Amino acid sequence: MTRQQLAAYAGVDARTLRNWIKPYQEQLWRMGMPKGKGALPPNVVRWIADYYCIDVDP
Repeated sequence: MTRQQLAAYAGVDARTLRNWIKPYQEQLWRMGMPKGKGALPPNVVRWIADYYCIDVDP
């Protein structure tokens, strides 16, 4: 899942999502989140979705 897709599930734009996860970037990088653009690994998506209560299940 991309950051843009995750932001859409959350009902916000990608910039807002980036601001939300900024305090946790180091932790998410250690979990495998790419530093640049690219798809987020499932474990990172699950962590963000759980932390911010985003329903990503279809």
